[in-house]
Amino acid sequence: MEEKITVSAVRKKSPSSLSPMLGGLGFSRISYTKDRLVVERIIGEDLKGKPNLDYRIVFLEDSIELVYEVPPKASKRARLLGLLPVFLDVLVLSSEFYDVSAPSIFPHVQSLLSDIQKVIGKDVVELSAELEDMRSKFDTLNSRYKDLVSSSEENARILLESERRRDELGALVGKLKAMSDDRLREELYLWLKMRNGNIDIYEFGKAHDVPSPRVEEGLDMLIKEGYIKRRLE
Repeated sequence: MEEKITVSAVRKKSPSSLSPMLGGLGFSRISYTKDRLVVERIIGEDLKGKPNLDYRIVFLEDSIELVYEVPPKASKRARLLGLLPVFLDVLVLSSEFYDVSAPSIFPHVQSLLSDIQKVIGKDVVELSAELEDMRSKFDTLNSRYKDLVSSSEENARILLESERRRDELGALVGKLKAMSDDRLREELYLWLKMRNGNIDIYEFGKAHDVPSPRVEEGLDMLIKEGYIKRRLE
């Protein structure tokens, strides 16, 4: 459906020089004849290849018109609300070429504002205030979240460093708890002496918390140093 707004205006000079000024505003097509300047915004084509008009502004001898399409099921009020600021900007831009009659604009603006006032009731105003409050709370929570993320990253770094240090200390403690060579030799020698030279490596290791290979290493040291001799079977 096509709608139109007409604003009274007196042409002061030819709008031919207005074309380049409007060319940078995103219009799809600009045409100029002796008595009129037409600028259009086209949005694609229909199935038959016919251009789909979004809106058109026509500069005539004594008026300026805004012609726009309202798609099926679309809100006429919403369409006008979106286009009116564009139309007013174009009127301001063309003030060098036209004397626009302000009273002819007021009815359209007043009608639109009246419609909006009917739609915007107390509930909408309260909803807007609630939305602002929610935005404020979101900004606060978002700031806290960023602080927590930063803090978590720092805590994770500290935790990893602590775990690394714990492993180092654990290894050091393990070394300190391990039986020294001298003590190992002494315990092995005493064990052998009390058992007639007999030893069960597993039993000794369990009694002194020493792994079997370490027990064998201690026995080798005693043999090499001449404290004991290997029994021939």
